[in-house]
Amino acid sequence: MTPRLRGVFVVACAVLTFSALSACSNDGRGRATTTTTSTTLPPAPRVLVLGDSNLFESGAEVDAALRDAGFEPTSRGVPSYGLKDLDDYWLVELPALLEPDPDVVVVGLGTNDTGSGEDVARFPDRLDRMMEEIGDRPVVWITHVDDRPAAPASAGRAINAAIRAAPDRWPNLTVLDFTLVMANDPTILSADTLHFTPSGRLVYAQKIAEAVTAVHQD
Repeated sequence: MTPRLRGVFVVACAVLTFSALSACSNDGRGRATTTTTSTTLPPAPRVLVLGDSNLFESGAEVDAALRDAGFEPTSRGVPSYGLKDLDDYWLVELPALLEPDPDVVVVGLGTNDTGSGEDVARFPDRLDRMMEEIGDRPVVWITHVDDRPAAPASAGRAINAAIRAAPDRWPNLTVLDFTLVMANDPTILSADTLHFTPSGRLVYAQKIAEAVTAVHQD
């Protein structure tokens, strides 16, 4: 290679931008050639998380855990709400919440449906109606406490049983049985035996991220 051509080769390599991974080579005839590889990454899978006061209080932890797992979360936690508010709230809000087309939907509703025998009895039907609205996306549905303070006897167990039975009708639904997690770690629940401690919020968030990762990989 002549001195003049070597100078052309060096300049050609120097002017490459840093927006892509590039390599310079000599094609054997004194000319500089480049190979460029795009560094554009695909968008992160989207996750929609719906819940009650426990999600409202744990929203920051849940969002952080999902982002750490490689997802882009949207959370909607509404204190005191459950499937008892299906017609007045959730079915009204869901079209807009589903508009970004989430890859996975997480639902943490049911605890506030234990306040009356009628709400407990109607829970399976309301769950089916919500699943119809969500469509065929993968869904993670979370169980909660068996015994809720001031609730009718066995109401919490009936709600959790209805959630655990739902995959028989909805193969795209996976149950995150947080009831069992809480039973094995008494530090998760605060003194009211309903809401989470600071460490419990972290456990809740991590279990959600693990469950979403598992269903998204299937």
